[in-house]
Amino acid sequence: MRFEGAGWTDVGRVKQVNQDSFAIKIAATDAGDVALVAVADGMGGLNNGELASATAVRALSEWFDEKLPLSLEAMSTSVGGFRQFVEGQWSGMAQELNLRIMRHGMRTHQDMGTTLTALLAIGARYSIIHVGDSRVYEVADDAITRLTHDQTFVQREMDAGRMTLEEARVHPRRNVLLQCLGASKEVHPDVASGNLRKDATYLLCSDGFRHVLADDELKSALCPSALDGKSREEREGVLRGLIDTVMERGEKDNITAVVLSVSEGRW
Repeated sequence: MRFEGAGWTDVGRVKQVNQDSFAIKIAATDAGDVALVAVADGMGGLNNGELASATAVRALSEWFDEKLPLSLEAMSTSVGGFRQFVEGQWSGMAQELNLRIMRHGMRTHQDMGTTLTALLAIGARYSIIHVGDSRVYEVADDAITRLTHDQTFVQREMDAGRMTLEEARVHPRRNVLLQCLGASKEVHPDVASGNLRKDATYLLCSDGFRHVLADDELKSALCPSALDGKSREEREGVLRGLIDTVMERGEKDNITAVVLSVSEGRW
């Protein structure tokens, strides 16, 4: 597979500090192209949310640069090995980040935390780690599929049949997370693996990006046929246009979106 990435973030029209962070890492290796995309949505007073999200994204970036290359050969020959390696590495990293951010908050007497959602693509496979309510979507010309499950109070209530989607959208606790890095005594990240869809776009976004955008709008703007032939700068322009729409519709949060385009290639 071949990968192309683009991302954009905006502080929005209300907040003074952008507490979102994102990363795009793409490298050519003997095992083929590999890619890592990540979004983290921080929370906390002053600049603490920004610090928490940047810490999480930086840790993933360092893992990509330093630890992933050591295991590419073994991972490329075994689907099970790929899944087990990533699940073990990322679950351990989530625990370590949770403690690191929590301890810093205790030292500075500040509440702080962050969501973390990331997708690693190697060859024809992906793995996702997910804590909080940022999201991953798989966008194709014929469908858009959410690959993550929000770890929120309202999502839990909907899963249990105690709340409808319409009620969740206006519920006063709609932004309450069940867990996040740095603010939970223990974290239990969702880790999922699967096959990359050829000629698809993978969208990662903070909750501020997707609150007021319908799935059909996301599919229309970000499906492969809409992005085909566009440069990275032009893809960033598409994301900026969507973010402008989000702000025009009254979103008050920071807004971040990253896209990873997948096309068939030699690996």
